[in-house]
Amino acid sequence: MLDADSVYKLSRSLASKIYDEDLIAIRTSNTLLNAVVVLIKKKHVKEAQLVLNVITKLNISPIDLLTKVRIKYMQVLLNYIDTDNEYEISQFLNSLEDEYLKESWKFATAKIKEIYAWC
Repeated sequence: MLDADSVYKLSRSLASKIYDEDLIAIRTSNTLLNAVVVLIKKKHVKEAQLVLNVITKLNISPIDLLTKVRIKYMQVLLNYIDTDNEYEISQFLNSLEDEYLKESWKFATAKIKEIYAWC
């Protein structure tokens, strides 16, 4: 498994290579969002936020709704980690209509809570 610095450097490198593309492939946006998750799990919140900021500036297809929802989840999750305020993340999770997605992200949120239990 890669260390957090390598994940950060590789994701920034990938993002810079695709920055000017007309549309970003779903697998590429998934790769970058997965890097954000890895950085969060390794408690590299600042780097996770920097990668997420780059992702939000990429040309994501308007039909790639899951990526847009994942970006929002990451933003809410990072805010939760920063503030230890559960309101926004609870609201976000409760707003999801897809039950599988909702349960999956509730589980992921619970794992993040365990990791950060409260630093």
